Amino acid sequence: MNKSEPHIISIQSTVSTGYVGNNSASFAIQLHGINCVAIPTILLSSHTDKPVYYGEAVSQELFEKLAKGVLEIDTAKQTKYAVSGYLKSQDIIDSTAHLITELKRQNNITYIYDPVFGDTRTDGLYIPKEQADYSKDRLLPLSDILTPNHFELEYITGVSITNEKELLEAVNTNEQLRDKQIVLTTAEMTENEEHRVEVILVSNGQLKHFYAENIPVEVVGTGDLFTGTLSAQLTLGRTLEDAIQISMNFLSKVLKYVHSHQLKEMNAMAILQAQDVLEVVYE
Repeated sequence: MNKSEPHIISIQSTVSTGYVGNNSASFAIQLHGINCVAIPTILLSSHTDKPVYYGEAVSQELFEKLAKGVLEIDTAKQTKYAVSGYLKSQDIIDSTAHLITELKRQNNITYIYDPVFGDTRTDGLYIPKEQADYSKDRLLPLSDILTPNHFELEYITGVSITNEKELLEAVNTNEQLRDKQIVLTTAEMTENEEHRVEVILVSNGQLKHFYAENIPVEVVGTGDLFTGTLSAQLTLGRTLEDAIQISMNFLSKVLKYVHSHQLKEMNAMAILQAQDVLEVVYE
């Protein structure tokens, strides 16, 4: 393995068809010229919004064999960032926590934790409450950066957040959150009177706002695409602020293509045609 090649470890779902989970995040990461080390948490025929889908969670034994193999070929030495997404099994949550702990021990990686519990689109949790709480207890303390949507941050804090004052109070009074960098996606704040797409970075008791055009389309996998792009931009050395804005611009161009072509979900061309937004210089 070439030590000069950057890697990102992405622990998420894998589907046979479609662009959610690692299918989405891996594509975005590879567009940056970065190798994605994809470790599946569940294998499905398609995303769960389809009328029919089949598959199952990977076994803890298989997950740990994959993680062991990744570690034993010194992947940690090429990795600065690890991302986790959809995790439905408590066994896999435990194994993910063990893997992240070992990656931090070996190379002090930065862990980006995307809760993937639920959203307002589905009116709540789309994994069992026991798994959401277990993930929060086991993985949140290990994280350096969080990328929750609005619903997920309210779930983690246990309070309603409608404005910037409530957002700061919710984070600053939470012992697990106050010292972390929180990238709040799809922020829903009363201050956003123009109803643009807003992402808010909460860091060191301060708020920083980022905006993009609101494209009138709703598709699955956008959060996975955003987090994958964010981790890749950070790996290239961008600041978190720049990484957020570039990731938003990239996602916005993808969604414009989806909307203009009247697609029901993202496809390869929608993602590929937005590549120029990533500002990557290939050597």
